[in-house]
Amino acid sequence: MTPEQAAKKERDGFMAEYQFGKLKIDPARNPAVLDTATWDPKAAWEIVRSGKMRADETCRLGARKWGAACAAAPASTAPPSPLSTWRLARLSDGQRVLLETGGGGPVPSEPLGELALPEGERLKVFPADAETIEWFFLNLNPDKRPRALGAIPRLGIGDRMSTAIWPGVWPALARANLAANAIQNSVRELNLLEDLRAGRPAQSNYMFGFGTLYEGHTGSTFEGLWLAGVLSALESGHEVRYGADADHIMVKRTPDGLDRARRVISAARRYTFFTLDVSDILDYEAMSASRSGDLAARCAAKYNRALEAVENLADYIGSLKGKTPYDLELSIDETPPGVRALDYMTTADELTFLLAEIRRRGLPVTHIAPNFGVEKGADYMGADGLPGLEQRVRSLHRLAVEQGIMLDCHSGDDLSSGTRRAVGRAANGDIHFKISPMLQGLFAEVLHALCPDRFLYWWEDTIAYARHEAGQGSALAARCIRQYEQAGAPPSPSHPLFHYYCFATLGRRDADGRFLHREKFYDLPASFYAEYTRRVTELLGEVITDIFGRQETR
Repeated sequence: MTPEQAAKKERDGFMAEYQFGKLKIDPARNPAVLDTATWDPKAAWEIVRSGKMRADETCRLGARKWGAACAAAPASTAPPSPLSTWRLARLSDGQRVLLETGGGGPVPSEPLGELALPEGERLKVFPADAETIEWFFLNLNPDKRPRALGAIPRLGIGDRMSTAIWPGVWPALARANLAANAIQNSVRELNLLEDLRAGRPAQSNYMFGFGTLYEGHTGSTFEGLWLAGVLSALESGHEVRYGADADHIMVKRTPDGLDRARRVISAARRYTFFTLDVSDILDYEAMSASRSGDLAARCAAKYNRALEAVENLADYIGSLKGKTPYDLELSIDETPPGVRALDYMTTADELTFLLAEIRRRGLPVTHIAPNFGVEKGADYMGADGLPGLEQRVRSLHRLAVEQGIMLDCHSGDDLSSGTRRAVGRAANGDIHFKISPMLQGLFAEVLHALCPDRFLYWWEDTIAYARHEAGQGSALAARCIRQYEQAGAPPSPSHPLFHYYCFATLGRRDADGRFLHREKFYDLPASFYAEYTRRVTELLGEVITDIFGRQETR
């Protein structure tokens, strides 16, 4: 902790660093990590009981002395009940709790504390942890919960900056009357909470067009992202349809590939959408002209192992979800090392085979992400140009829709507006379109403009990471560094070096498992977050118009 951070915490009236197993963090400045927003229950109860507060906090529950220490979100109130009223409240130390008044109705557990109110009512205080919030959705406010959305058009919005993103997401969706998986990240971006608690080092993974990277590079966890996202939705005041996507649950060709995928699914069991990425276990040479057998046999050779994995994991998801509906995506859009996406694009024959197999095997697949030839880090580069891409999307979309399955397009971040419009036209706006890095890039742009010293800190760590990767033999890193040094330009969020390597800073940990930089991204001036929120809403509006042809409706 720097002297500046220590002074600020002392100024705020609390010193907040907590130990969770081997993980030591300040949860208020490391959001979306824990599966609870009430990390110090005794302190939370004391704040509510004693009425301690900061001058800039107000209570939306009425002029009651017990409420002076909390700011309650009116949109989080459960529907009126003759038995009780519930509110979600943010406390002065950054924690959240659920408040119940009236009594007589069902409760999730023993309260943290209970006291009498002047009007003769009783106030009960409950922790805002994942288990309690899930209970709250199921029993008191199902309209606000994340849910399986089925085959309806939507965005998939990656949350690399977690709580900084959502205030701009909810108004964008509400204005366009569009659904979204507004809670979305992959195993490359998220940790498993049990791994952080145990102090396990991050695993290495692969990203097409980049190379190897360490998992969990946002610092968030599957458990923490779900909780932070649904709390943001409760507080937002916007009525939106949203889900939570455990994206790119990868099945690797290694012996522990399925076991690793099951661990991720278990951590993400409260999510409503599961993306099973089986790209690594496809037989890419099976469709080549040199391979023997008819078309069906070659398709079976390419996809059978992957379909068996989907069958296995779908059964596991079903065992965890029980009767709770969920969406399931089969993802074959990415390619492993040495396999270029443009060389192995999904054909109509292949998709026809897959759809038939999904039906024959009784797989609960609701979405499918073919390989359109879209690659991370670049606009569409196929020799057939946008007309070819548009025709491919149109033909695959028609096949999927005939079977009641929605087509998904991943890696939409680097596609130009023209390319996005071609995809949108081809699907007639009836598609699931995923983005993620572009909103982190936007964060950097606003930081560069409003907090240049903090951006420079990020830049210096990024270039150090790129130099390390170049030293390990990365041709991409070496090329980016060479371009930067030859150009002689000042640090910029638009430079390829930053574009490709900035992601690693956020969740980097030291040898003891502690985050090195993460607090610096969640301790910025209010003016920064306000501008970022405005620009997130604006950017999402542009994407929505391009893909779905929707203008603001309100």
